[in-house]
Amino acid sequence: TFDILLQTFSIRPHETFVLATTDRIELQDGRTLHMLQREDQALATATEELIKFVPHYDTLIKGGQSEYYNSEGQKSLAYALAELIDNSLSATSKNTGMRTIEIQMVFDETLAKPTIIILDNGCGMTSKQLKNWAVFRLSKFSRKNVTVGGKEESYVRPEPVCRSLNSDVSYFGVGGKVAVFFFGNSTRMITKSIGSPDVHELILSKEEFERKERDNEDIYTSVIKNRRPGDSSHLKKDERCLRSLIAEEHGKESFTAVVITGLFPEHITFLKKDFKVWTRQLAHVYHYYIHGVNGKDTSSCSSNSDHLPKIDIQITLCEKPPKLPCALNLREVDDDMQTLYINAAVDTFDFTASPKDGGTVEGLIRYHPFLYDKETYPEDPNALLAWHQTRKKGLVFDCFWNGRLIPYTKVQGFDWCSPNKGAKELAECYNRISGVLFSNDVFEVSITKLSFMHLEDKLNKKDTFFTRTNQRGNIQKEFTQWLKNCHEKWDKQVKFLGYTETITRTDIPTKKMQHPWATFSSIEWDGKIYKEGQFVKSMKTVPILYGRVVRFLLHGKYDNSVFATGGEVEVALVRRELFGLNTRFSKSPMRLYQLPELLTVDWPEGKPWPQNAARPAGTPFGKLQHGFHTTYIHILLIVDNHNRVTFSKCPFTPPISLQENLTKRGKYTLSLNTKMHETNATAFGGRELPSYILKFTINAGCAETFVVGEVSATLHVGVPFDIPLLITDGYDHSVPLPPDLKPVLKCSLVDKSTIFDLNNLLDPQEKRRQLLLLILQTYALNVTLPGLKSDTQTIKICLLPGNPHSIHVTPEDDTITVENGNPVKFNVEIQDEAGNITARPKQVICCQVQGFPLVATDCSVTGAGQLVTKLINLKIINGEPQNLQVKFEIPVSRNRTTLSVSQLKVLPSTRVSRMELCSSDNLVLTNNEKIDWLAGGLLDNLFYKLYDEAGREVPPTAKIASKIKVHWTGDVNIDDLVEGKLPAVHVPTQVQPALFFEVSYQDQNLSVSFYIVPRPDEPDRLKATLLQNTVKLGEILPGSINVLKIMTDILTAGVPAQLKLISGPEKPLQVLNDQGIATPFLIQLFDEWGNPTTDQRVVLMSHRSLIGVLLLCCSTRGHYRLEFKGSFNQKPISGPTVNLTVIPDPNKPVSLLVEYSTSAVFPAGGHFPVFSVTVVSDEGSPMTTFNPAAASMWLWKGEPSGNAPPQAVNDLPSSLNVNIVYVFFHCRDKEIPELVGKYTIQFSLQMGNGKVLFSNQIPINVVANQPVKLGPNSQLPTPVVSNSKVMANRTLVENMTLRIMDSYGNAAGQDLEGKVVVSIKNFSGDGNKSLPLFEGGTSSLMIRLVKGAALINRLVMMENSPGEHGSAYILLFKPEALMVPTPLVPFELPFHFSNDAENQRKITELSRKKNELTTSITASREIFSTYRELLTLLTILKSRSNLRNCSIFLFNYKSEADQILKTPRRVFSIQDPFIGQQDVLGMVGHLASVQGDDAAWVISWHIRGDMDCVITKTSAAAQRIYDYTGGRQQVMALDSVFVHPGNRSMPHIRNDRLLFDPPGNPVHAMDLLQYPHNPENCIIAFKNILGDTILIDDLDSAINYRKAVVQNKLPCPTILTRQGDRVSAKGKFGGAQNKALPMNTLHVFGAPIPQHYYTLKQQIDLLTHHRSAVEMRDRAAKDREEHLKNIMSPKNLKRHEEMEEKEKQLEEIQRQLGMFVDLVLLLFR
Repeated sequence: TFDILLQTFSIRPHETFVLATTDRIELQDGRTLHMLQREDQALATATEELIKFVPHYDTLIKGGQSEYYNSEGQKSLAYALAELIDNSLSATSKNTGMRTIEIQMVFDETLAKPTIIILDNGCGMTSKQLKNWAVFRLSKFSRKNVTVGGKEESYVRPEPVCRSLNSDVSYFGVGGKVAVFFFGNSTRMITKSIGSPDVHELILSKEEFERKERDNEDIYTSVIKNRRPGDSSHLKKDERCLRSLIAEEHGKESFTAVVITGLFPEHITFLKKDFKVWTRQLAHVYHYYIHGVNGKDTSSCSSNSDHLPKIDIQITLCEKPPKLPCALNLREVDDDMQTLYINAAVDTFDFTASPKDGGTVEGLIRYHPFLYDKETYPEDPNALLAWHQTRKKGLVFDCFWNGRLIPYTKVQGFDWCSPNKGAKELAECYNRISGVLFSNDVFEVSITKLSFMHLEDKLNKKDTFFTRTNQRGNIQKEFTQWLKNCHEKWDKQVKFLGYTETITRTDIPTKKMQHPWATFSSIEWDGKIYKEGQFVKSMKTVPILYGRVVRFLLHGKYDNSVFATGGEVEVALVRRELFGLNTRFSKSPMRLYQLPELLTVDWPEGKPWPQNAARPAGTPFGKLQHGFHTTYIHILLIVDNHNRVTFSKCPFTPPISLQENLTKRGKYTLSLNTKMHETNATAFGGRELPSYILKFTINAGCAETFVVGEVSATLHVGVPFDIPLLITDGYDHSVPLPPDLKPVLKCSLVDKSTIFDLNNLLDPQEKRRQLLLLILQTYALNVTLPGLKSDTQTIKICLLPGNPHSIHVTPEDDTITVENGNPVKFNVEIQDEAGNITARPKQVICCQVQGFPLVATDCSVTGAGQLVTKLINLKIINGEPQNLQVKFEIPVSRNRTTLSVSQLKVLPSTRVSRMELCSSDNLVLTNNEKIDWLAGGLLDNLFYKLYDEAGREVPPTAKIASKIKVHWTGDVNIDDLVEGKLPAVHVPTQVQPALFFEVSYQDQNLSVSFYIVPRPDEPDRLKATLLQNTVKLGEILPGSINVLKIMTDILTAGVPAQLKLISGPEKPLQVLNDQGIATPFLIQLFDEWGNPTTDQRVVLMSHRSLIGVLLLCCSTRGHYRLEFKGSFNQKPISGPTVNLTVIPDPNKPVSLLVEYSTSAVFPAGGHFPVFSVTVVSDEGSPMTTFNPAAASMWLWKGEPSGNAPPQAVNDLPSSLNVNIVYVFFHCRDKEIPELVGKYTIQFSLQMGNGKVLFSNQIPINVVANQPVKLGPNSQLPTPVVSNSKVMANRTLVENMTLRIMDSYGNAAGQDLEGKVVVSIKNFSGDGNKSLPLFEGGTSSLMIRLVKGAALINRLVMMENSPGEHGSAYILLFKPEALMVPTPLVPFELPFHFSNDAENQRKITELSRKKNELTTSITASREIFSTYRELLTLLTILKSRSNLRNCSIFLFNYKSEADQILKTPRRVFSIQDPFIGQQDVLGMVGHLASVQGDDAAWVISWHIRGDMDCVITKTSAAAQRIYDYTGGRQQVMALDSVFVHPGNRSMPHIRNDRLLFDPPGNPVHAMDLLQYPHNPENCIIAFKNILGDTILIDDLDSAINYRKAVVQNKLPCPTILTRQGDRVSAKGKFGGAQNKALPMNTLHVFGAPIPQHYYTLKQQIDLLTHHRSAVEMRDRAAKDREEHLKNIMSPKNLKRHEEMEEKEKQLEEIQRQLGMFVDLVLLLFR
């Protein structure tokens, strides 16, 4: 750089120069430099410096303060929010449908930090438009054209519309940014434009501006994030509320969201507290956008019209629970000022103003009449502006700009509508009008749209032209006439009553006014009634004139009572002493007094007592004022010369005071009489003057106190209950509850300060976690009647869970997936209305999976359970998943609460489900196919292929190959099986019936079988006869052989060469896992030519030539082959093989499956989460037949110990919370240990015979609970200090560490920072006692709290500190400035104060002894209390049962039941691959079982063609199976089958009468079938297959039975015999077609489990509970005896005496210390 500088300016190397900035300081980046010879050199000529200047970022973030705080004392938040609504209105202006604007205010800190969101469904912004939005003061006129959707768009001024409602209100490029930074310090713009696949985000924040300023970066730069809709991966953890907002982006064509955070606290307070105020202001601002050009007229039916604007502005306010969210649509606001003006107006005056320099203003004036007794001009109760207070001085206009309100501009009328230009009689009417002006954007407004710039000046110019809408003429004249018409038509002040007739008055000179005049008998004015016939007299006239009212008159046509502004009255003059005499008077008007016609009484204090009034006791009578009935109405008195005079009121006399309070109930009477002032007489003109009598009643007073009646102490959530209240007044009179008085219920825990609103406790929105903490607690219920003197009473209640309301099921996904062949597991809870788990008797939840058996779980005890379905086995067709519906219900529930899971998606299993055999030429062998093959030949090149349920080929592996078993040989090459090759089949050399061969896959019980029929080859042997009488096999014979004859009777068996199976168990042979084979195998020894031999030299278990019984025990499921071998002269002898299938035992538990929430936290002293323990059987399904008492839960402190709990755990008592055994297998609400640390949980199941099944061990970490207090690590002795110069005598504490702890003493504040304030207070609470001071003369000290701990090295009292000698004080350690939900309980340490060291020493020694004695006494009391509680418990347990021992019976029953299960039963041997599929019942052979072998044999043979038919409920399911199998599987759909309903009787029975005596015990074959599942559908299926087929004993009986039926002229169905014969319905019998095949060649129905087994199971369950009770009784009796011995032991008695002695010593020390025993209780209990 230096060389370049020298070269550029041609500086010689030896020359010196200086580079400096223009300020002659060190070089800086971006500054202009001077090159000088020296630093202080003067400039030879002027220079120029290039600078760049940008506005400070405060211009943006603080712009709103100057704009909105200068708001004339108003709260301007609503108008700042309106700036953002303006942007949304403009963005949605081109929407064809509903224009939606949502304002979401999230002030719930549990969800996220306070946030305001403004969301609209407008056109959105492109990336370029979003960049333009960020530019400050870039108005829409200055922005460049933007391409949107492939088209270039620019600003176009909208066409003129009525009221200028053109939505063109987003204008200057200022208001939106100023508004967001007026609310907070950060904003996030999220937008998507029409046609764009991307969402754009831009963040502007004060924090980012400050960072860029510190780092010298360009402040006005940022980045726009482009992402796909719904992608929230970039959000932080504290932005949780935005995740739901972003998740809703899917499916939206366009939108814009403004997210404001970092809100100022004062704004949050206003928005929450004054929600109604600012929403009313917004409704006023956008009144005509929301309700249309005519506004919101509640009296009009147009509010339901489709022509209303499609603008929806929705506001929601979400606060921290228990407060509920507030939601409001601005269309629902009905008290904004425009709505009040519109609905209070009776007529309008429309006009238009056209200034000379352009622009148009539409105006509207409304008239608000005086009605009856008040003005109807609406008032704004929240008005703060001065113009509201002075509105009566004239007309004031609200001003709107492009359809929205400009709030701070009010126009004070115009000359043509000024009161100075109108008639004087209308002066009062000018105070009854309001106005509104609508201008377009020609008239300028401020950038924040708070005020107009020059609107009023332009409109008040002389060249502004005003015209009435749709009329021409003088606007001032038209306005005055309109105002006059409104006054005459709508103002109502006087009501004329009692219409009489209509007359013509000739006394009026003007002919136009003579007719019509309506006459009335009375009037009502100012709340008073004036009638005809009343006496009147003149006022201030000489002489005084007297008269009587004749009638009242009103000009106009009327026929009923009517309101009017005024009228006239006719009066007849009379003499003073006479009545009814007409007298003439002069023409001059006079004022007259009324004569005392009626005496009225008034109460000037505003508390009148009407006639027959009923007042509460204690009401003061007050001051009363009497007078004569009169009015201020102007009336006309008609005399002979038609003179008119005016009448007015008479003055009242001074009030009379009756201040006595009336407290006793009863009836009272008050009398007032009238006297003439001149004569003091009570009569005038021979007539009594009026008097006044008031009768009234004193009743009970107002409610002042109340008493709560009897209330049940136990309440249930959601169950209404009554609280009887006795309401009384202040004088113990019972009174009813005032209708407007609403009782307030407040509830709090007895031992905690938590207070909640009981009225909101049952709200479904309450958080479940908080409610669970409140259940089963004792509460203080405060009943408050606001307004009463004694307004609160307290009762104690206990809250329990409510009635069952709903079923909560997890998982909660709408669609649950499960792989075919697996069960589905659901965790269910029965909840009340508030979401609490509730338990009630007979609560059983049933789960019905469509097409599968119903499963249920009993929730009567715990309220929860686990449901595990049967294995979901569906037939998957074409690899497509199957959908099933799942339904949960409580059958006995009154409201039958149900919950439906929308879909259970069954996915195709990846397990092997199909096997194929094929040859090398791809010829596939079908199952049970017969193959003719040359005898002695070799069938090779066989391959096998495996497929899963989706039809995908499963390649063989070593694991799969190991489970492939072949029937014909045991010598299998595993490598060939991995390649899919099968061993060759050696065809026997002898021609014999078909031979069975099978290939099986043991893991899934799959097999493919085929038959080989050996065929003979060409002849190659001769049959010969021997000359000798005796020969032996294998011996060489001399001489010739005659081939024509053979002697067989002298031939003996040869050398033993083979073994053959003579008899054994039925095939196919199936054995339960871990069970034996009860039926023996019978083995015969043969030579190589098949002759039986009895050679004893064969090594074999034999008895003569037979092998004895063989019992086999297997432990692994799968397919096996039993091989029998022998040995002769050390040479092996091959024997028969038997295929054996070991099937899983559904009643054998093999494992425990424990499920719980792995994310659960274990707080000390809390409750464990739900542990769901499932007992898994050998077949992989859950078991429900185990004894719950055999299940246990183990808990110990420490690491996992392997398979079983440590031995030491079993020896620990359960009271130590270490070995906790629970007998419920759905464990919940069990307390977690109170000490933190690592623990281990394990579950076990007692299986009998001393065997225990353990689950996996679960390590847990118990952490501290919520912090609640401040305390030391260990208990501290009571300090004793004195006024001494020695610091040790003044030391209160030394080297003490205080920690924040939970309620169990565990350190719980490692993440808390703050301070601890140490102060001293009086022990007795006496505020007048002087307090000691700390060193330095301070009354308090502050200690830092770091990571939840505060270390106090030394705390010393001041030398010569104040304080009373011998007094006790308390050191108070109070934590402060901590971010915890509830205040922490401070730590208090009592200490003694003394004035000298000697007293201090004595007190210290006594305090030490007191502490030791107190500790010892407390420990002894706890031991004795535990002894008493344990003795009571053991006594109860001992007396609970008095049952006999039943172990022998239980063992016998279990052995018998096990033997029944081990006994092999007949099974249907064809596998059903379609069982479990939707709408599939299964194969016919699996749907039923038959008890007897003969019946099962003959019925199975009769329908052998239907035994493998698959029965379905619907034709669709049948068609699905048909298509899947290519038509190879026969199916039958029940919806296409018709059978006769009911059961038909036997043919020999008619009308319950025997036609003949039937032979052979005939029964319907169907009656012998038993249906384990779906009996209704199975009956239909077998009715269609078997019909009315009859089973009988033998063929003779069948023939005779058929003959007897036919003789009775009845049809006879097919008859089967137990011997295997059949007589068809046509009468045919005999031949091979009607004779059953051997049973071992058929697939027959299975045999059911004997009924005796189920009887034994019931007895076993009863005996198990019986034995448990007996064992508990025996243990309780033994423990009680041992405990009694321990209590009465000499050692224990001595300990009791020592405790009493220590208590006496403690009392003496207490006396010496001068302290109360309460202090000991407070400190150490």
